[in-house]
Amino acid sequence: MTKSKEDMMRDFILNCSEALFTQNGYKNTSMEKIAEKCEISKPTLYNYFASKNALFMGLYSRFQEEIAVKSKELMGQKKDKHLIIEEIIDLSLSLIQERRNFLKMMIREHHVAIQECENIEEHMGIELRRRDEISLRLGEFMKDIVRPEVLEEFGVAMVGTTLSSLLEGAFWDSITSDFINHEKRKKLIIKILKNGILV
Repeated sequence: MTKSKEDMMRDFILNCSEALFTQNGYKNTSMEKIAEKCEISKPTLYNYFASKNALFMGLYSRFQEEIAVKSKELMGQKKDKHLIIEEIIDLSLSLIQERRNFLKMMIREHHVAIQECENIEEHMGIELRRRDEISLRLGEFMKDIVRPEVLEEFGVAMVGTTLSSLLEGAFWDSITSDFINHEKRKKLIIKILKNGILV
């Protein structure tokens, strides 16, 4: 799918600002610095993002969206679902590791950004809906390979939440640990799934 000029510019601004936020943190990154790095005027920057907060939140949304889109592509493939689950785990862990420095800064300074959020309820609502959608999509995909008794007792959404929660745990481990053993973490998640809910 070809991106519009506007989408490409938004991506460019997000990329430049991600580097600045990662290096300087949320507090010490201004819209002026972002405009400078992008080599655009501040009014042009404000045409794309209403505030520094909107830009910062946009970065995390983009990260989540990237995982969701790539996972959806994997789920659309015609191959063994167990293998696809492994690939989704692998993809998530790789993207977390790739953006580790940004995510560490995001967690460290998220409370500052949240205080500046104009509509915190709306932001939280969007995040919760996104999590529910991801869990439901994962559950629907996995239901053919889930133990029938597990599916019957807990339902599709909770099955999806299981994998989602395991990946979220890996996210927190990855950004708080100094050493990340990607393969070992993937192996553990798969073992938990196989011994718990998958046939």
